[in-house]
Formats: sequence, C-alpha cells, structure tokens
Amino acid sequence: MGAFRSTPVLPATARASVALPGGGCEVREMPVIAPGADTGWLRVAASGICGTDVALQDRGVAEPTVLGHHVVGAIAAVGESAARRWGVGPGDRVVIEEYLPCGSCPTCRTGPYRLCPDTDIWTGGRRIGTVPLTEYPGLFGGNAEYLHLPANAVLHRLPDALDDELAAWVLPYANALDWTSGAGGLRPGDTAVVLGPGYHGLAVAAAALAGGAERVVVTGLARDAERLGIAEALGAVPVVTDDPARLESERPDLVVDTTGGAPEVVGPALTLLGHGGRLVLTSPKAPAAVPIDTARMIRHGLSVHAVRGRSPEAVRAAIAALAAGGSLLERIPVADVPLDDVGDMLARLAVGDGPRSPHVVVRPTTS
Repeated sequence: MGAFRSTPVLPATARASVALPGGGCEVREMPVIAPGADTGWLRVAASGICGTDVALQDRGVAEPTVLGHHVVGAIAAVGESAARRWGVGPGDRVVIEEYLPCGSCPTCRTGPYRLCPDTDIWTGGRRIGTVPLTEYPGLFGGNAEYLHLPANAVLHRLPDALDDELAAWVLPYANALDWTSGAGGLRPGDTAVVLGPGYHGLAVAAAALAGGAERVVVTGLARDAERLGIAEALGAVPVVTDDPARLESERPDLVVDTTGGAPEVVGPALTLLGHGGRLVLTSPKAPAAVPIDTARMIRHGLSVHAVRGRSPEAVRAAIAALAAGGSLLERIPVADVPLDDVGDMLARLAVGDGPRSPHVVVRPTTS
C-alpha cells in the first residue's frame, strides 16, 4: 500500500472563500498537497453557516481564514495511519466535527474532547474553520472545494441513506439533542420554550418534538415572521415577542435560549419557568455577568445549564435519526450559496437581511 489512497486524483489547487481582517471575503486558489500518513483530504459537499461564522466575519478575523465548521463531504485522499485511525477510505462520506483536540490531556482521555484546552477558541484554541492561512496548506475550513484533515480531526461516517442536504443538519441537530434531552433533561409530556427561530432554534424545536415534548413554543421578533412560520410547519407554536416573561402562562419545564449574546433575556427566561424548570444557555452573553434571582431559583427548584457543543454520542444519535427520517428537519427549506457569494451572504446575515430560511449552506461545487 502506498503513502495514501486517493479517488479521484487530487487537484493541484482548490478554490476557497477566504475571510479577511476588517471584514469581507475573497475567493482564492489554494494548494492541495499530498497527505502524509496521518492526514487526509475531504472533498466538501456542504458547509452549513451558523452564527459563529457570521460573528467572526462581522467583527473581522485576525488573519485571512477559511471559515466553515459544519462540514459534510467525501474522503478524497487519506494516509495509511489516518485511514486506520478514522476507519475510512477514499469515497467514504463523513461529517467533520470542528474540534481539534490534543487527544492526550485528562479531558480528552476521559471522553469530552470538545472541552480540551486545545479546542477552546476563547483562549486561542484551534478548530476547523478558525485556523488561519498562515498554517500550511491553509485549507482548514469548509468554505472551500477541499478541506485538509489534520491528524487530530474528528470524523463520523455517514450512511448511504442520509443525503448531503440533510446531512448538513447533523451537527446542529446533535447540538439540539444534547441541549434538550441531555442538559435540558427533557421528558415526554414536557412543555419547552425555544427563544429564537434561527438555525439552532429550529433544530432545538425539532429535537424537543422528537423527544416527546407535548408543547413546543418558539419565540421571535416581528421580523422573524417567516422563520416562525417554519417553526409552525414543524409542529411548534410560534409566538412574536421580545420579552420571554410575556409567556408566563406557559410555565414551561424547559427553556432553551438560542438568541445569542443579549444578556437581558436570562432573567425573564428564569421567571418564565415552572417548578423544577431548566434553562439552557447556548452562547456567552456580553457582558458575561448576568444578574439572576437566586431566591426564585431556590423556591422553585430551578436550574441553569450552560452548554458547549455536543457529545460524540449526540452526533451518532443525530446521524441515526436523520438517516431514519422523521426528524422534521427535511421540512426546512435550504438556501444554497456558491463560494463566490459567501462574503455577501455573511454580510447580509450580520445585519438580519438573510434568506427566509436560516438553513444556509455553502455548496463549493455550485456556481
């Protein structure tokens, strides 16, 4: 066996949308090198855009970077050691997690590699979609025709029954499963409220419904009317409000906040919960310190759970659920974006001028 197996032959270069310091993107031709024994290459089929990508683009990256960390594709080339470690060969379809863990620290050895210090982007950690072009060969993000797979990449094989379009939901749906049934402790018959009808908000609504919630309410602003309509098509109850406290009559068992960095939702969300209710926070607030009513928490037995990514078990569960059908996510329209339009789409999303559906997917091979 040679140093690597490849089907088809790797091109000399690949096109990529490169995010630039100060904002904006430009499409560049990047080198595609032969993989070593421990690395490989992915031919990208789909790269889902999430709020992290929009935030990175909006505030400007420190160095030119290929964004994109919800990536689906097929193995184009793989070294011998990597093929054995990952259990893949050329042509196998996979989803890539964004984490690039060290594999040797106590956190990695005990399982939750997503919490490895090497993956912590708040302290300079590395992830797929955040590694700058200065690290050769630079193709470490999904917004490109080919993605370089370093030795510590985390891959999950996809079954033939799961097509690329639906597979683009694997990571956000895995997050949603972890946040609802995992951190959120969702039980059949529960009432759940989802704050925000975005990419992850709709995934959470679908996961809550799949988990047996009797009632799922999705909130949004007046400008979110079309996305709230999508939530309703999933089977959720859409509510237009900028104040979770106005839903007091619901007294939900679970509230999942997917609204982003606004700190003012935390207090009202806690007030909304019924006895024994759980609030799940999915992103840091700015400012990070948020006052909460600890007396109410104690009187009503409330709890707050902060989450970061998802477990590998949740990824496997998401793949199985999506392949089996019935996740409801196939009802959500997809907005495909070619590489040349990535910068414009990220800019539109940053100012709330995105497409009707929050499921926006970069398709590197389309034009």
